[in-house]
Amino acid sequence: MKKRILSLLLASLLGASVLAGCSNNSANPAETDNPVQTNVQTPSSDGGAEEEEELSPLEQRARIPDNLPENNFDGREFTVCTEERKFYEIFSEDLNGETTNDSVYQRNVRIEDRFNAKITPLANAAPYDDVIKVVTSGTHAYDVVGFVNYKTYTPASAGVLYNWLDIPRVDLTQPWHNHLANGDATINGKLFGIDSDLSISTLLYTYGTFFNYQIMEQYGFSSQDLYDIVFEGKWTVDRLKEISSGIWQDLNGDGKHDADDIHGYAVTSTQVNTHDVWLAALDISPVLTVSGAEEFEVTFFSDKTVSALEKVNALYHESDGSYFGGSDWRQVPTWFANGKVAMTQLYFGETTESLTEMEDTYGILPLPKFDETQDGYYTNCWDQFTVFAVPLTMPESDGEFVGTMYEVMCAESYKTVFPAYYDVALKSRYSAEPATAEVVDLIMAGRKLDFTFQFGEKLSSLPYIFRQMVVANDTGVASKYKQIQKPLNKQIQKFLEIYYG
Repeated sequence: MKKRILSLLLASLLGASVLAGCSNNSANPAETDNPVQTNVQTPSSDGGAEEEEELSPLEQRARIPDNLPENNFDGREFTVCTEERKFYEIFSEDLNGETTNDSVYQRNVRIEDRFNAKITPLANAAPYDDVIKVVTSGTHAYDVVGFVNYKTYTPASAGVLYNWLDIPRVDLTQPWHNHLANGDATINGKLFGIDSDLSISTLLYTYGTFFNYQIMEQYGFSSQDLYDIVFEGKWTVDRLKEISSGIWQDLNGDGKHDADDIHGYAVTSTQVNTHDVWLAALDISPVLTVSGAEEFEVTFFSDKTVSALEKVNALYHESDGSYFGGSDWRQVPTWFANGKVAMTQLYFGETTESLTEMEDTYGILPLPKFDETQDGYYTNCWDQFTVFAVPLTMPESDGEFVGTMYEVMCAESYKTVFPAYYDVALKSRYSAEPATAEVVDLIMAGRKLDFTFQFGEKLSSLPYIFRQMVVANDTGVASKYKQIQKPLNKQIQKFLEIYYG
């Protein structure tokens, strides 16, 4: 049995300074790739270049400049309104020795000292409703507002949000902005709800494939074996089924699959976000493409979706090593923590929730691909994560201040806060094991957050249809489309009015 790896001190890395420069925002965040620089040439005294320096993942992050000009904002308050339960994303009262808390506190102190500004949080039970009240009353109560992703349609439909592409200093090509999410959500040059690394909940609610070291080793797969499959591009949903199908221990001897047994793979039958992840993982997202005011295509209802449903249904319902049961989606992380499940998809936040007392060692892999020809590993998040917006009542003259403060909070979160959460989630293996760090960064780079989840409740539940069909073991995509086609098309037209007027 492998021992858990001891924690490494991160204090010096978490305090890494930010390099300064100058940049403007990009009109199309989807067009620019942002590979992290892994080797840096150090100039020698004779003007040549010394051997390339190999950088750790934390050093790589710290070296990326935010390109923001130095400014003195004379002690001005940068007020961010957010949900009460997401207060931790914006503010920490003081140092308390807890790594994630302290990383947020130190982030804010560095920013406040650098720009002579004050970060002020403002909690609200329903900020997606409050921003409508604030703007319609003509007041400027806060600079930025954060709300749950799936409620974006509420203020966006009310026309009370700034277009992020009109905010100076916000560079959407930087790695602390999610290109896969923001690119698709930018329609007709307009982006209202932005996804960035200031949203710690985006990290906490990101899905990966969690695996139990001990069970997998018992069946002949070390963590390195699994990582190798990933790095070779061969981690597919069929491979997951193949590996997990041979794992079943009938612990109670009743000859039936139940929650008391050990299974290679398990999910619950409740219709929740756990199943939504396959839209991204199998690259059938986005489910709606828009190319003009009246030009759109509902791409969900396709042959590729039928094939994806067949693969997931086979994993859920036909594999000898799978358990598909239970009545509460919260049961799966409990089964995993109790050593009853070899592999399943969980969001990162479970590591500090259900898995805190887990005795076995666990690791994390990406969600598997549709097949080996797929160009990357993708995942999504529970749609409760935070997106940020700017109220329309922000004076245009405040754009430089708001854009600078928002951008630097995102950059510093990417460089220090996210790595702190990684290390807590992975019991310091992120900073200690290169393979683990590489996999986690791979997962985070592949967050393909379908923009339709921001409007899903108003689009005939379009992004939620896949979850419904895998639970029902159904592949009848064509008949499903016939049921909702007329109301869906009407709702899409209304949705497009937000972006095209």
